[in-house]
Amino acid sequence: MYNMYNSITSFEDARKIINDIAVERAARFAQDEDVRPLDEVVGRTVRENLDSPISTPTFDSVAIEGYAVIASLVSYATPQRPVKLRVMGIMTAGDRVLEIDDTIYDGMVCCVEVEVGAAFPTIKSSGQAFDAIVPREHATIVAEGGSGRILQVDRMPLTSWHKRIAGSDFREGDRILDKGTSIAPKYVLALASVGVQQVSVTRQVRVGVVSIGSELVSTIVDQHSLRYKIPDANGPYLTAAVRETGEDAVYLGSLPDNADVVTAFIRDKLENDHFDVFITTGGLATRTPDCVETAIRNLAGNIHFQNVAIQPGGSLLFASLPESDSGLLKHSPSSNYYGSIHGSNKSSPNSWSQSPPKPRARGTTIQPAIFSLPGSPIASACCFRFLVTPYIRALIGMQPEQAILAKVAITNATANYRQDHSMTGHDELVVDGSNDYDIFRHAVLKSHYDGVSVEIAKETTMSKASPFASSNCWLHVPRGHVGIQHGEAASIFPFCSPKS
Repeated sequence: MYNMYNSITSFEDARKIINDIAVERAARFAQDEDVRPLDEVVGRTVRENLDSPISTPTFDSVAIEGYAVIASLVSYATPQRPVKLRVMGIMTAGDRVLEIDDTIYDGMVCCVEVEVGAAFPTIKSSGQAFDAIVPREHATIVAEGGSGRILQVDRMPLTSWHKRIAGSDFREGDRILDKGTSIAPKYVLALASVGVQQVSVTRQVRVGVVSIGSELVSTIVDQHSLRYKIPDANGPYLTAAVRETGEDAVYLGSLPDNADVVTAFIRDKLENDHFDVFITTGGLATRTPDCVETAIRNLAGNIHFQNVAIQPGGSLLFASLPESDSGLLKHSPSSNYYGSIHGSNKSSPNSWSQSPPKPRARGTTIQPAIFSLPGSPIASACCFRFLVTPYIRALIGMQPEQAILAKVAITNATANYRQDHSMTGHDELVVDGSNDYDIFRHAVLKSHYDGVSVEIAKETTMSKASPFASSNCWLHVPRGHVGIQHGEAASIFPFCSPKS
């Protein structure tokens, strides 16, 4: 149980708490089966191991264009003793198998013209398949007309790489996807190739995003009528970031920094919309109980930690909320106030400025989690990436994410910025470390002919969006490290958590 006088939580401990709680809930979350057509499963997580139901290809098929023959009848062909072939038909991919009489007429051997993907014709008398191919360029047409097409070949046919052998791709029972794997387009190709038409996946994590701050205005409100207010950048960003991971997010707009309003609002969502995760941003004081913390206590929630040793960071909180049918949701004295701003006063910058989403199918319920993130845009993005994302991954049964290693490169812009702003510390370091905090910096990961490198954004101001928008990854300096020098390998994480 959280105590407000506890010391700051280390990043490592915070991640362990998040993972342990998510793993406890993962089995219950996975009980919800969502069977989807194959063209709708990209980004979703499979609920069980997927094995091939058949062996593929299901039949030997032609790998090159040419003429199917019986090898023993053509293998003696040489320039001195060419062999003549009579074309008895043509087969393309998907055609029924032709049965051919293998009798030699007037010294001519029977053959069938075939296209790539076609099955091999069979011998009428024995039912055995033709077993070789004469490539089109190896045959010379010597006659066409009433007697059909007559060919001449002066070399042996191909008897090895001319065909795709049945069962040479997937064999029945081969593993295609392990339980808990996110489905990428490449897996759709593999599943479709073995005839799978639908897949059982876990349902999407339902995330509600709300910004808190009396100074904020939702981006869906007319900005020109609300002077001296700040557009809510965090809410739309966090909603988009959740959706980029393949989960289901709803931007719920902005609320005033008022504990009664926040309490009533979250209670309404718990009872009617059944979100798995709530993310709030802003509205968190570092020294006194804030409206989010008060709301959680009003709702009989359990705070797991507050304030994590991470930079950029600030005041943040992770807690569990009661399920709507647990009987723990308290009556709030704020319901009348919430009702007034929810209805008639939508033009107020403090109001919840979006029509409430329609109730969703409940499915299997789990105890909802709530993350309250800092109001600073970059700090909020960082905390989402390294605290919220791991919870979602563990909840849907995925393994912890592994970092990418890349060499750090210093650029002229970075060096000039450090010099112009009289940055102190270790001059040889591109990124300074800390004995107390895990440090994260947005950066640009680049690919080169000899590997990959990462360039640190020249500005790391937590309130500026432009350097962040020009970046594509985060660089991590673990707590206790002095920093990272030019050319040194560092741990890199892309902005969006990969699911492969």
